[in-house]
Amino acid sequence: MNIQILDIVNLTTPFLGGIVGWFVGRRKQKNDFLTDLQSTIDFLVAKNKELYFEVVALRGENSFLRSEVDELKQKLEGVKIITKKINVHETN
Repeated sequence: MNIQILDIVNLTTPFLGGIVGWFVGRRKQKNDFLTDLQSTIDFLVAKNKELYFEVVALRGENSFLRSEVDELKQKLEGVKIITKKINVHETN
């Protein structure tokens, strides 16, 4: 009777070890996958932050350029009025 119990234990030990190993390996694989996902998310967050600051800087530059263009338009209007006055005096 003792031999049969030892035979059963000897036969089931590798099988149980394989199952436990599979679960441990599967868990490690999931953890590695989650670690990879987290590093990807961290990279994307950093890139998004960088792009956000670039957009903010470009919007500021765009606003500055628009005000410069508006100022130039006003000066150009003044030049057009002077030119019209000169042309009117020359034709008379």
